[in-house]
Amino acid sequence: MVTFAVILQGRKHIEFDGRRLSYGPGSFLFVTRERRYVATVDDCTPERPYLSMSLELPPEVVASALLSLVDAGARFEDDETDDDVVVDRLTPDMVEALLRMVATIDDPVGRQVLAPLAQRELVLHLLRHPAGAPLRRAAAGDDGRIRRATVYLQRHAEKRVTVEQVARHVAMSPSHFAHRFREVVRMSPMQYVKHLRLQRARVLMLGEGLGVAEAGATVGYASASHFTRDFKQQFGAPPGVYNKRFRA
Repeated sequence: MVTFAVILQGRKHIEFDGRRLSYGPGSFLFVTRERRYVATVDDCTPERPYLSMSLELPPEVVASALLSLVDAGARFEDDETDDDVVVDRLTPDMVEALLRMVATIDDPVGRQVLAPLAQRELVLHLLRHPAGAPLRRAAAGDDGRIRRATVYLQRHAEKRVTVEQVARHVAMSPSHFAHRFREVVRMSPMQYVKHLRLQRARVLMLGEGLGVAEAGATVGYASASHFTRDFKQQFGAPPGVYNKRFRA
């Protein structure tokens, strides 16, 4: 999963592996794999609070967008850098795509129909950006079978699935499949399933009014305590508390 973030007001810096990257309004950050870093807000006051926005860009969307660009004849300059964390300037096209996504927040139909289109447009601009080489590399390793695997997992996330089962579906050995999946998607197949389930459960609770236990069971959790633990790990609060905060 690729994380993309922009700051609307204030400044922030992150530190990892002895490096320090700073960014503010007009810049973006993206991370192409899971990593730990320390983030510090540098500029905010009660009168002028820190405001930011973060998006998770699904790997299948990134891979599909890259294939579309290649099919259309896009050419990219070689870049041998191996950075998986990038800070650079936003382009006007990227800002417009972000604004269209934000405009759908209060529109349920727009969130379902228009937001994915704006998200894909943003990804296309990121891939074509001079700093987009790490994102292109993350997607280029997908040979089609991993894309099919992510689609299969999306369709069966609420059922009991195993690495062996998905590997058979895409005609790969379990060990090779697990290695390639982590290399492309930046998380294990079972972590990806958990991510899909928790995202779906959050929608069921916040958008459709399901209770915690019902939402967990609907997305495939046999244990309510297991669901609560995973939800807290993913979103920073137990599902009941998260639900109350959102509605407040």
